[in-house]
Amino acid sequence: MNRILLVEDENGAVEVFKNLLSFHSNDFVLEAVAGSVKEGVEMINSFKPDILVLDISLPDGTGFDILEIVEVINFEVVFITAYEQFALQAIKKNAFDYLLKPIHSKELHNCLLRLKEKISEKKERNSYKKLAIHTLDGIEFIDFNEILFLKSESNYTEINLINGKKHLASKTLKVFEDLLDNNFIRVHQSYIISLAHIKLYSKSDSTITLIGNVEVPVSKSRRESLLKTIL
Repeated sequence: MNRILLVEDENGAVEVFKNLLSFHSNDFVLEAVAGSVKEGVEMINSFKPDILVLDISLPDGTGFDILEIVEVINFEVVFITAYEQFALQAIKKNAFDYLLKPIHSKELHNCLLRLKEKISEKKERNSYKKLAIHTLDGIEFIDFNEILFLKSESNYTEINLINGKKHLASKTLKVFEDLLDNNFIRVHQSYIISLAHIKLYSKSDSTITLIGNVEVPVSKSRRESLLKTIL
């Protein structure tokens, strides 16, 4: 399922988009809606969408401001706007598509079909992704699917593997959060976990149990995002 974050401050436009998207419910889900630049940036960091659908004119800035603020853009960008004159600027931002309001169902349909194909190819390539960890002897490459969780250790990060091995990297957890794909989620200021290795979520003490019976705390601020993702 390809997850969409819509940044749009007009309720009417949001409803139109939801209705048109419902015809593609097997392949796409509207993960969240933001109504401003500030909300958009926060939700990108929380949800890590596959697709960002952006209006240009927002109450506290423009859709372009969001792309300037977000450090790592690992999602596809589609502009939906009433302003034709910003198309060239959108192209310079490597936007996947630029659709004019009012949205035509056929145009959105064709856009989503092309997005599905491109994201599918990208996810297939990502299945072979590795982390490069610098050691005293050289560089060690770790498959994403071997990672159980990552833990912050001040300005370092401890990478815990499913085989019990640990690696200490001289990068902050934030750096790894931007490098990893949507199979990983930050559940706490100090922890990122692999969604593939979750066994249990405990409501009583707000913890995640991973394979090997490893328990990781889930912070209150990230609980809703986690539950929405795993459910």
